[in-house]
Amino acid sequence: MDAYSAMVIMKGLIYVLNLRKSEMKVHHLPGMGYDSNIFLVDGDEPFLVDAGTGSNREAVVAWLSETMDAESIERIILTHRHYDHVGGAAALSRALGARVMMHELDAAPVRDGDAWGTRAIMFGREMEAVKVETLKEGNRVTSGDREFMVLHTPGHSIGSMTLFCEEDGTLISGDTVFIGGVGRWDLPTGDREELVGSIRKLIQLDPKDLYPGHGPCSEGDARRHLHDALRYLGE
Repeated sequence: MDAYSAMVIMKGLIYVLNLRKSEMKVHHLPGMGYDSNIFLVDGDEPFLVDAGTGSNREAVVAWLSETMDAESIERIILTHRHYDHVGGAAALSRALGARVMMHELDAAPVRDGDAWGTRAIMFGREMEAVKVETLKEGNRVTSGDREFMVLHTPGHSIGSMTLFCEEDGTLISGDTVFIGGVGRWDLPTGDREELVGSIRKLIQLDPKDLYPGHGPCSEGDARRHLHDALRYLGE
């Protein structure tokens, strides 16, 4: 092999390696039973979004172990306070050795193990308390390969938040918006007008891919689903 051919091959290998390094994947575990969807954002610093009720913890851990080295997951980020998203946080935190993080306005009932504040009482369950680190609007969360902006998007609950990657348009929306609908606003700390404002805020970001707290995901047309959510609300 001559020097020129070797150089071309080397440049090609470098390009492929850089391309692979730049790719970010959001792995989706659909909700089982009453569980929320759970998302694993991979990268050099992978993190988990939401934890389900905890009823299916062994299945969740098995899925994580099949997807990557589960011990590399150091953070569990919760989109809001409701039990179907946070009930499994304490057990998953122990299993993975991961910190738990969520918006400051929803943290107290999760930290205190408040069955009423987390709505665990609606499921006939108790809420296991877990140490929580707080986030707020404008904070950044990195996967190592991508950076996500924390957005305060109240309406479903007072401390609901979403994660948005400006680089590629990925939006992880919790229960603020679904494919074909929105999260309910009639539970304590919910507010319809705040929910409308939150969805309008997300539209301005021009997201591409939508990963909601329940139901299917959508790649490429997140903005359309946000407009559909406003129509669902009569706006």
